Amino acid sequence: MNFEQMEHIVYAAREMSITKAAEKLFISPSGMSQSITQLENELGIKIFNRSKQGVSPTFEGRIVISKAINLLSTIKELNKEIYEIKNRSNDHLKILTAPTFTYPLQETMVKFNEEQEEVSFEVVEENPATMIQNFIKQDYDFALIPATQEELKKEKFIEFEHLHNGHICIAVGKKSPFYHYDSISPSDLVNAKIVMYKNSDYKRLLKITKMNPKNVVLKSNRSSLLFELVKESQAILYLHEFSIRNRPMVINGDVKIIPMKEEAVFDLDFWLIYLQSKPLSPLAKEFIEKLKEKFITEN
Repeated sequence: MNFEQMEHIVYAAREMSITKAAEKLFISPSGMSQSITQLENELGIKIFNRSKQGVSPTFEGRIVISKAINLLSTIKELNKEIYEIKNRSNDHLKILTAPTFTYPLQETMVKFNEEQEEVSFEVVEENPATMIQNFIKQDYDFALIPATQEELKKEKFIEFEHLHNGHICIAVGKKSPFYHYDSISPSDLVNAKIVMYKNSDYKRLLKITKMNPKNVVLKSNRSSLLFELVKESQAILYLHEFSIRNRPMVINGDVKIIPMKEEAVFDLDFWLIYLQSKPLSPLAKEFIEKLKEKFITEN
């Protein structure tokens, strides 16, 4: 059974006439009749009862026609998705990112859209601990992730490119006792109240900073809420030095970014990853170059 044969029996059943069905599909009645007869012979069943008044499905025919309707619907949806993917690939980017890249991404997208208004973006924020697993399963153009090179080398299906060597810091408000510090150590933060991104890699952060889990007073993916709490209370937020340094709240001094001491301990690499089976598109390469320029400018 091929696509044309499925169409022929579905239209013939709908019109209850081979002649009328043939007209709808712009083929000859004899050609449609031959196609249906050939299918009946292939399946070894009679699909239609034929008479001078038209055609009517047999019991077996109703089953075959029902299956054909479902298959045609599936094929139609598949063709629609393929069409959307082909057309979207030229002016759409689907990006998976760790929370720390959110603001740099937003700033780059705004500038990119000033030059190319037709480009649209879909950004999905996720916990770095599960990013690679989900990235491989989904149709993303690329992902931005904090990781070690050793971790990435273990992955069989991805390519990776180094973007930035970052440093773990804390964000504090003017009410914080740490606001006037130039740098800070984990021992200084033993009793500090902590707010954090819900999608943060909690286990990695716990391991690196030695923070006390009991001091975490809030986990949320609403960055505006986290920064408002930092600004208006003594709570701290762990982040990376590039995450928010261009935001107005940092520039005007409402929030201060303080680096952790012992830089070698608190350094972390940030990477661009993409699937080996899906090389970067020209649009993705162009966007990534803009993002890289941002890091170079800010270093």
